Amino acid sequence: MIDIHCHILPGVDDGSRDLEESAAMARIAYEDGIRDIIVTPHFNETYLTTADTVHRKLEELQKELDRQAIGIRLHPGNEVRLESKGFFDDHHRGGTFARLGRGGTHVLIEQRWKGYDPDTPEIVERLLDAGVVPILAHPERHFFFREDPEGLLGLIELGLWTQVSADSLVGNFGPEAKAFGRWLIETGRAHTLATDAHNVERKPNLGAGMAVFEEIAGKSARAELEARMRSIVDRA
Repeated sequence: MIDIHCHILPGVDDGSRDLEESAAMARIAYEDGIRDIIVTPHFNETYLTTADTVHRKLEELQKELDRQAIGIRLHPGNEVRLESKGFFDDHHRGGTFARLGRGGTHVLIEQRWKGYDPDTPEIVERLLDAGVVPILAHPERHFFFREDPEGLLGLIELGLWTQVSADSLVGNFGPEAKAFGRWLIETGRAHTLATDAHNVERKPNLGAGMAVFEEIAGKSARAELEARMRSIVDRA
């Protein structure tokens, strides 16, 4: 399996605190069946983890995983919060944040927790016009999408992908996130799954989420889901 959203890079955001914890997270991920992880530290006004930092820290962590014989391949990325259109435009134009994987054809974006960013449709359209697929992190956790799904459905119609979190599907973020995440699967609107793991307590658990997905959508849909996620890192 591949995890496309994980805060495993040490000491850069609210995820792993140090190299030791990162290695422990990787070991848990490996035991869960994960073989590839896209590292996605926060890129927002609080944690401005630049692409240069991502690549440098990724190399350091990959060397440590190789030294410990943990069979995980790491790939670059960021979780980019839509603080404002200007914030996103400036940093996207300057290449400040990392797109997902080395092919750079996808970017993981995140809504603000306090409310929906009305500039999102324009940002999504411009990314798609540039040949970049935006993937929206954990929409099932945002109250404004649960209360009024039409905004999310409109983004999906434009071509946005969603990323549902495994923890939501097993109830770790409450019954509302669980129900909405399952609804996205039932209606064919869960395009990717990920762990959004932050530490050894909020750990990688993609296997549990995949089991829920397969229970709802079936084996064929799961195979399509995994192939879609694999395509993100397999692009040269």
